[in-house]
Amino acid sequence: MYLKEIELENFKSFGSKISIPFLPGFTAITGPNGSGKSNINDAILFILGVRSPKMVRAERLSDLIYKGEKDARYCKVSLVFDNSAGEIPIESDEIVLTRKIKLAPLPNNPGNYYSYFYINGKAASLAEFVELLSAANISSSSIVQQGDVTAIVEMGDVQRRKIIDEIAGISEFDKEIDKAKNEREEVEKNIEHIEIILGEIRRQIRQLKKERDEAVKFRELNDELERARAMISFKK
Repeated sequence: MYLKEIELENFKSFGSKISIPFLPGFTAITGPNGSGKSNINDAILFILGVRSPKMVRAERLSDLIYKGEKDARYCKVSLVFDNSAGEIPIESDEIVLTRKIKLAPLPNNPGNYYSYFYINGKAASLAEFVELLSAANISSSSIVQQGDVTAIVEMGDVQRRKIIDEIAGISEFDKEIDKAKNEREEVEKNIEHIEIILGEIRRQIRQLKKERDEAVKFRELNDELERARAMISFKK
């Protein structure tokens, strides 16, 4: 599996629709300062999932829409993956992940926007993007940005371990473990609640059994009393 093409439309400095092909192996993107090299990296992150607009050097995602002589109303990015090896669990040799930001101004929020996701042209969600890419161990952490290496060297052991776990895919197992622990705790709470209810039912059963035994004893004594009265009446 590899990234074979990026399609950009009205994204940052790219005011038209362009396609950038990638070949298997090593690909270098070169050009003078300000030519848009970093924006290509931002486009990839835009698809893989950004935790904050600052990851793509923007204050808000609507800032990614091209602004020029004629401002665009939307931007769109597609990553085209070769999936001939079947690493992404979809029966297709080519996977196209598309994300679109469309402006929807409001009176009190002119920068309001909507975000749309597509997988092979069908509407989807960011969560589905992440799920598919996780199957191939790809995420926004796969992109090493300027200054990242220095930051990793300077960060503490715990933070570094978290990054390594995320890259290795271990963090996904940790999430499943945490989920299982939470479910177990919920089950244990339910069991405890059920045990309390069962204890109350057992207490009620014991009480009812005691009352039943007393009722049976009363009926036996009452029968004896009636027989005694009958015998006295007979003797008279």
